[in-house]
Amino acid sequence: MRRLLRHWRCLHADQCGAAAVEFAIVSPMFFALMLSVVDIGKYMWTLNTMQYAIDEAVRAGAVQELTDSQIEARVTNALVPISGGSPVTVLAASGSSSVTVTASSTYQFFFPISAIISGADISLRSEMPF
Repeated sequence: MRRLLRHWRCLHADQCGAAAVEFAIVSPMFFALMLSVVDIGKYMWTLNTMQYAIDEAVRAGAVQELTDSQIEARVTNALVPISGGSPVTVLAASGSSSVTVTASSTYQFFFPISAIISGADISLRSEMPF
């Protein structure tokens, strides 16, 4: 019995492998957080790219007096690199005093942030007077 207690104390004080166990406990949460940060960054980049594309198209439509279909084609061509997963719907409307362009899409997160948020609807609008 005494020998067993002594052996138990020796094992209890042994720290070999403790770092590996701690890493195994903490690493899934750490990597999930890192992937979420990267995914949210890509979502923000997608928003900015779409907004820039419709801003440029509405500006070109107002200055160069393009038709609605030319404006829509300009936005669609600019968004080809980011519209791989879900299509982007573009609508251009030229009025008597302004040009309005709206673009909408659904962004699918690679790493779902939670069970509730697996995708986000994007709806952007830009308007410029003549």
